[in-house]
Amino acid sequence: MIPFNELQKDALCEIFNISVSQAAGALSEILQQKIHLTVPSVEICDTTTAIKYLDQKEDICGVSQRFRSDFDGHAVLIFPESRSLELVRLMVGIDVPLDQLTEMEKDALNEIGNIVLNSCLASLSDMFNQQFDCDIPQLLIGDSQTVLSSYSDNSVLILLQIKFIVGMEELEGHILFVVNTKSLDALTDSVNNFLLAIK
Repeated sequence: MIPFNELQKDALCEIFNISVSQAAGALSEILQQKIHLTVPSVEICDTTTAIKYLDQKEDICGVSQRFRSDFDGHAVLIFPESRSLELVRLMVGIDVPLDQLTEMEKDALNEIGNIVLNSCLASLSDMFNQQFDCDIPQLLIGDSQTVLSSYSDNSVLILLQIKFIVGMEELEGHILFVVNTKSLDALTDSVNNFLLAIK
């Protein structure tokens, strides 16, 4: 795997900040309150490193969505258990233990992931001038090993730290873009074209 240089990583961070700002707008409409989303950092790593990085004492919730374009892969929105439940409470006004989530709460988590990931992919589609075809998102609950177990050790993960700011509350989570090395090359080309376009 050839890592991104600092200029390309900065461009990725800017690209994803633009993407999540659109997601924040969509969520603000649904929750009827102002939401800010930012991407403070972007890291490129393999599956094993990501599992260790996301390893927590509590389970995590992930919403995974398969996408296809010039570069194919999965986009995954991840929050620790407690933070996921805070998002559920914000959407449906209910705060319950993770193992007691009803279908309605699970649907709420899935919908949050659907909005955030689709908004990000729609923004990437505009910036990269590519069409993305997306599958229905799936909710994954468990430790980081369980949530990321379906991804190959050869996968390349673009790991975004994200911050939700809702009123006076700040929630931290992650978005993963999981691609293979061929798709990573295509993504690198798209990032380079983005850099040329803004010069």
